[in-house]
Amino acid sequence: MHRQASDTMHYRISVEPGYLKAELFNRRTAEETRAFLVAVAAEGLKHGVRRALLSVRDSVAIFSLERFGFSAFVELAEQMSDRIALAADSRELRLAQEYAAMMARWRGINVRTFRDEAAALDWLTEGYATAKRASSLRATGRGHPSVSETR
Repeated sequence: MHRQASDTMHYRISVEPGYLKAELFNRRTAEETRAFLVAVAAEGLKHGVRRALLSVRDSVAIFSLERFGFSAFVELAEQMSDRIALAADSRELRLAQEYAAMMARWRGINVRTFRDEAAALDWLTEGYATAKRASSLRATGRGHPSVSETR
């Protein structure tokens, strides 16, 4: 099959308040998945962001986890991630993501799959404002890390 320019894999990664938003389009191969995950990890480390939304669109579902570097992804996620939300635009992609998420959870990764980005963002950013405020208080010496506040 010949690929048109619009058929080539591409991605967009942006730093949002409290999370990294990574969108993958037209992924067809395990190698493209690996390249995307490496780029996401690099951006997360660069910006010190510990939560990520990975959204996959117009792509082929890949169920063979090791082909796209699943073990390396899990090892990196263990070191740098608090939460990972996965979203996809098709049932088949969601099934592949659910399988990967289940395997990642067995390894202790806090990852969930969602039908839509709104639900993913609700879960992903849950508690972010409170955690950010506590971190700010600790940094200024006005708060204690083991004390929680309620309003």
